[in-house]
Amino acid sequence: MRLGVLTSVATRHRYFARRLADAFDVVAVAYESTGYDHASVGDADLTPEERQIVLEHFAGRSVEEERRFGAHAAALEANDRRRIRYLSPGELNATETVGFLEIAGVEVVAVFGTNLIKRPLLDRFAGRLVNLHLGLSPYYRGTATNFYPLLYEEPQFVGATVHLIDGGIDSGPILRHARPAIVRGDTPHTIGCKAIVAGVDAMVAVLRGFARGAVQAVPQWAVEHSRLCLRRDYHPRQVVELHHKWRAGLIESYLQRAADVSGKVKLVE
Repeated sequence: MRLGVLTSVATRHRYFARRLADAFDVVAVAYESTGYDHASVGDADLTPEERQIVLEHFAGRSVEEERRFGAHAAALEANDRRRIRYLSPGELNATETVGFLEIAGVEVVAVFGTNLIKRPLLDRFAGRLVNLHLGLSPYYRGTATNFYPLLYEEPQFVGATVHLIDGGIDSGPILRHARPAIVRGDTPHTIGCKAIVAGVDAMVAVLRGFARGAVQAVPQWAVEHSRLCLRRDYHPRQVVELHHKWRAGLIESYLQRAADVSGKVKLVE
């Protein structure tokens, strides 16, 4: 199976590409600069103390991801069998990107961390675009969907979903779910990194099934009170709110009820 990879340029995304290259015949990789800076406080109406909490939160995330993934996150280089392309914001869904994948002879495309996949990519590789969504669809779809379950005190919905891409937002048929083990002493960043590892492991397993023709996709089901989290809904003060909830014992409280609430989450495994 000749695999193409569409991902972003952050440490977690370079780790994803390299993990796939270790396991498969990756013949094309496109690294996208998405144009979105999650860590920016910009002109947000924050007190100096709140601003410091936000800056420390994202600095801590970078440190933890570098610790977990940095040794295996160097960007892949082109060689006789692999083409590499760097995409500026707005280039992901261009006809040139389709051509880049076609010239490499890509059969299946693995996606993680890009902007939304649209036409003509969606049409050209229909049924062969496999996405790693950091979040459990259909419960949490969109962006920062391992942040919001913590903010809303629902850690049972932290995880990853490997699914086929359709025209919606993280709404395509599901191939596999994965969830990290949450333990006392975890931070949002250690939980997030464990979710990334679990998700990449799930993607590797799914793609191995693809290569054998042995995968079955499950259509997403209706969920009461499901959440679609969009970039425009984010405010840095939500980071401050999570910080205060964490210090007040959010995880300790969750662990007391984890067996009950986690068992009620429907998963594709």
